[in-house]
Amino acid sequence: MISEWMKIMLDEMARKAAEAEQARLERDRRLEERPQRRDEQRPNG
Repeated sequence: MISEWMKIMLDEMARKAAEAEQARLERDRRLEERPQRRDEQRPNG
């Protein structure tokens, strides 16, 4: 049987892991967008 404290700690660890994964996804998305923005700002010719 899992104690209430252990359940809370496992929930907190899962929440932090999910937040970290979301932050990684957002960072990767921004890094992928960055070169596109740079290309759009270059003058033609």
